[in-house]
Amino acid sequence: MTSQAWQDLLGYLGRLGAGDVILATELLDRAIDRDGIDAINDALGDACRSAMDRVMFPAGTVDIHAVVDTIALRIVETSGDTRLIAVDQQWSLLVFLGSVGLPCAARNEVASWSPEDRLHDSIACLIGLVGIAASDAHTTIADAVAHIAPPGPVEIPEGTFGLAWRGPNGSEPFAGVVPRGYTAHITFPGAEQCSLRSIFAGVALLRDAKLSIELPIELPIEEHVDVDVNR
Repeated sequence: MTSQAWQDLLGYLGRLGAGDVILATELLDRAIDRDGIDAINDALGDACRSAMDRVMFPAGTVDIHAVVDTIALRIVETSGDTRLIAVDQQWSLLVFLGSVGLPCAARNEVASWSPEDRLHDSIACLIGLVGIAASDAHTTIADAVAHIAPPGPVEIPEGTFGLAWRGPNGSEPFAGVVPRGYTAHITFPGAEQCSLRSIFAGVALLRDAKLSIELPIELPIEEHVDVDVNR
């Protein structure tokens, strides 16, 4: 993206990276007046996706639901959002941003927000992701901001996706019908480190390939189903 909204957003991020919150806020207000709030929201979404490329996970089994839970909590803590709904909002926004436009409950949720609410949560999400990337890489906020660029194609990580049924205490049931209170958790045993965005891209590939991971609650299934995305 090379639009005016994107350039204005980079200016806003530059001031944030320099620690000048007041000037950053003034720049953002002027950008909204000039470009429109929808254009700024779109630019923020792309900036968040770019930051998701810098949130990395080591090789090994990744529980997608646990990852989103953890990142949403870290975003709220890093951005200082004290609202009771903050974690749920960030959870939905992360899934929406990572699902690359595929139909999902999170897309419907985000679509129901007002432009002002989406702006607020997108700013918090971006600040949180940049803070996480800087902390994990042991670098400065200014350095993390400097690496924000229009998101390009994302590589699908090598590994095997799986589906497991987990209860609220982390336990897994035996094979058969899904007990009440259990939900589907997607796991990814990765062969090498991968980014938050690439994990989402792998899940999106499964859905786009018509390999459904949303099964009826009463359908008998195996306890763990592996789907090789590198076939």
